[in-house]
Amino acid sequence: MLAKTVKIACLLGAGLLMFFSLAAAKNKTISLAKDVVLPDGQTLKAGQYQVVVDEKIDQVQFIQHGTVVVKHRCKCVVPEKANEADGVVTSEKPGKKPLLQEIRFKGETRVITLPS
Repeated sequence: MLAKTVKIACLLGAGLLMFFSLAAAKNKTISLAKDVVLPDGQTLKAGQYQVVVDEKIDQVQFIQHGTVVVKHRCKCVVPEKANEADGVVTSEKPGKKPLLQEIRFKGETRVITLPS
């Protein structure tokens, strides 16, 4: 009886660990200090966004306050080593808003690129 109880407790613990790790993996956020433009011309206003990537259809969604604000094509690239920090890569031209090119999340072995 005790062995069965221990086995069930271990299975429940493993299940909870997997559930919470999956939930944490899907809740990646970025903070933008200023407005940025995506390659297709859409603008993301300064603020915090949840980023959801669907690699099956090569699409990234930017969600704010539970609402999808912008969807855009993306391509996930595998770097040589895991990302050391969260961050966004932009290119800036004088007189224009920064162009969002990449998103990186600490510990992930992918770089989310935004092709035009």
